[in-house]
Amino acid sequence: MSSTTKNVRSGAAEPLDAIDERLLAALVADARISNKQLAELVGIAPSTALMRTRALSERGIIQGFEAKLSLAAVGRSVQALIAVRLRAHDREQIDRFTARVPKLPAVLSTFHTSGSVDYLLHIAVATTEDLRDWVLDNLATDPVVGHTETTLVFDHIQGNHGPLPD
Repeated sequence: MSSTTKNVRSGAAEPLDAIDERLLAALVADARISNKQLAELVGIAPSTALMRTRALSERGIIQGFEAKLSLAAVGRSVQALIAVRLRAHDREQIDRFTARVPKLPAVLSTFHTSGSVDYLLHIAVATTEDLRDWVLDNLATDPVVGHTETTLVFDHIQGNHGPLPD
């Protein structure tokens, strides 16, 4: 990880020291680790671990903790990446699209991109029929959307979720 990280709220660069980096690495490996175990692993007092973890959250470096679900186990085994090109590129249409689409229940991730497409959506639904209906109901009928291209995902292989090595 870089020795400095940009503060999300103030825009100022604040350095991460070795303890911060060890805390982050431990939390990325196991976000459910107890504060006592975290402190022991990093070699600091539990009160210090708690204070530093809170500070990392307040600085916007830790953005949250979440449960990772098996999509197949919750009935959403069909995943797709959908490339979306908007008809026009005015702020009103972009804001309307980005306010609506990421909140749709099937959407796992929304990427606003450069290049030949404007957005890349990662969605998960129960069946290929549901996928077709989702695209028709949420994209094809949206007057902001000019073109879509859907790619089925055979397997989603997770990458690194946290600090990158120097």
